[in-house]
This record gives sequence, structure tokens and C-alpha cells, in this order.
Amino acid sequence: MMYKTADAAHALHKRAMVAIATATGSTSLLMNVWLPFLPLYMLQVGAVDDAAALFWVAIGATAQGAGRLIGGPLWGLLSDRLGRKKMFVRAVFFAALTAFILSVINAPWQIGIALGLQGLLSGFVPAAVALMSVSVPDEKVRDGLNAVSGAQYLGSAIGPAVGAAMAIAFSYRGAIFASGLLIAAVATAVIFLVPADKIRKKELDLSGAAIQLPPFKPTLQFALGVLLFFALFALTTFRSVATPIALKDIAGASVTEVSGIAFTLGGIASALGVWALSTSLFRRWRLRDILAVTCVLTALAHLLLALAGSVWLFVLAFTLASFLNASMMPATNTMIALNVSRERRGTAFGIGSAAQAVAFMVGPMGAAMFATYSLRAGFVTVGVLMLALAGVVAFAVREPPVEK
Repeated sequence: MMYKTADAAHALHKRAMVAIATATGSTSLLMNVWLPFLPLYMLQVGAVDDAAALFWVAIGATAQGAGRLIGGPLWGLLSDRLGRKKMFVRAVFFAALTAFILSVINAPWQIGIALGLQGLLSGFVPAAVALMSVSVPDEKVRDGLNAVSGAQYLGSAIGPAVGAAMAIAFSYRGAIFASGLLIAAVATAVIFLVPADKIRKKELDLSGAAIQLPPFKPTLQFALGVLLFFALFALTTFRSVATPIALKDIAGASVTEVSGIAFTLGGIASALGVWALSTSLFRRWRLRDILAVTCVLTALAHLLLALAGSVWLFVLAFTLASFLNASMMPATNTMIALNVSRERRGTAFGIGSAAQAVAFMVGPMGAAMFATYSLRAGFVTVGVLMLALAGVVAFAVREPPVEK
């Protein structure tokens, strides 16, 4: 009987892992459908020129970051009280709402409303990570987070190509609206396919049933996990914003096609970094050691970006940096998850979501600042900061308290 119970529990955990990862990857793919043509869509709805179109896209991104900074911690706290599955379903449905709103705007400034609401009300990746962290045993948390991160990066890599095809078939508005319908279908599937997580409740008393939560006590190790989380996302956004301009500086002309190749290779490398490096080396080595080594290698990859004298050497360095950057994400999520109690992991990843929102603002601002002077100097600065972070990791990070 015990064996049957154990087998049933294992099957339930495996089902949860597959369902959450698939939903995350599918939603990531569909939310990236717009990327190839969002500036062109801004021209279609009234932006006066290319510069204005990019300006309104930047406004939308800023509104999204501000919304996430406010909403992330709030939704995280509510997920600990109401259930992480409910919050994941809510986040995916609101991602669909974002697409529906974006598909009907008739002025470029309205992108700020659509993406601002996305930041405030959605945030499906932190919700998925929080749900995964309590849907499997602690000794399987790293495997579960590997699956979520790998699916997310793969979806991000495939989404723009799918979006280009959808835009040809349905027009910009039609492609965005269709992505919203598909995201809503994913959210509906989650309701039926993902097992509900358990939340702790008080005994009934005179005031009725209420949620009993242990106090949230952030530790140094949790803070280090959030710091790494912030650094990795800031690094990603800095590199993404700087790359097209850096390639143009090297080639001396427009390199739109090469930029597309770079981002496609970077997305695929990110997924491979999670599934190949994170699931092998990060499992065999101590977390502190492998994180420190990977930070050093990431620093060297950014120094190579600074020194690249040809377009293809830059693309190679960009792909390598993406591979290394992504490989650290599941380990960072594991640090955040296992350094708080299971009952407060929604709150923990809500704080992580706020750190991510700040990173999404800091990275582009840093790229813009260095673009006025020297992007090469910017890549060197990033490399130096990553070396410093490697030192912090090597001396301060400890193994998560629950690893079996």
C-alpha cells in the first residue's frame, strides 16, 4: 500500500511538473509573438516615424516594469494566502487580456495602458516558479525549476518566428488577438491539468476560518538569491538593448538580419543552458562553486563582446553569454525557494518579481547611458561587475538547507 501511495505521489508530481512547464513555455511563446512587429504596429496605429514608434515601445516597457514593481509583491503575498495555482491561472488569463487590449488600441500611447496592465496584473513566470516550488518535493525543486526556465527560454526563442508567420497570415491586429485567444486556452487547460497546491489553514474559531502563515523571515541567503536574480535579468536586458547598436557600430551599416540571427541563437542557447548545463554541472557541483565559476565565465563572455572586431565574433560571444546567463537562473530560483518556508514561497517570488521589474528598467537605462559614450566600455563594466559578483558568491553563498 505504501508503494502504491508513493507511486501515486510521484505520478502527481511529474504531472504537475510537465503541465506547469508546458503552460509556461506556451504562454512565453505566445507573449513573444508581438516582438518582431511591435514598432511596426505602433506606426500602423499612429506613430509619426520610426523614432516615435520606438519611443512608444519604450514607454510601454517602462509602464510594464512599473506595474510589475507594484503588483509582483502583492500577488506573491496573495498566492501564499489563496493558493499558487489560482495566482498562476489569474496571471495567464490576464496575459490574454493584455493581448486583447493591445489588439484594439488606436493610438500609440495606449500601449502604455496594455503593457502597464500586463505588469500590474500578470507576471506569469514568477507565478509559475512559485507554483512549481510547492508542487514537487524539495529534493525535486531544482529539476522542476529547470523545466520551467527551459520552457520559458525556448518559448521566447520560438515566439518571434511564430509571430512573423501569424502577422503575414492575420495582420498585426489579428496576430495579437489570436495570441490572446491561445493564451486564454492555455489558462483554461491549467485549471484542469495542474494539481492544486495546498495552503495551511487555521482551525475554525469564533471569527471563522483564516489562513495561518508562518512569518516571512528573509535571510542573507535569500537576499543573495534575489541579488543574483536581479543581476541576471539586468544583464539580459542590457545585452538585448545594446546588441543591435553594437552590431551596427561594428558593421557600419544596418544589420537587422544579423540581429535576428543573434537573438534566435541566444534564445536557443538559453534553453540549452538550462537543460544541458544546469541539469548536469549544477547537479554535480556545489551550488556556490558552480555559480561562482559561471559568473567568471559570463564576465569573460562580456569582455569578448567588448573586444569583438567582427559581427560573427560578436554573435558568437552573445550566444555564449546567453547560454551562461540562462544556466544560472534555475539555481538562483532554487536559492530563493529553499531559503524560505514552503508556505511563503509566493511572497518570496513576488519579491523576486519586483527585483526583476527593477532589472528591466536598469538594464536598458545602462545600455542607453553607455551608448552615448562607448558600448565597449559598457560590456567591460558588466564584465568587471560579474567578476565582483563571482567573489560575493564564492565567499557568501551557502548550500540550500533542504537538498536530499
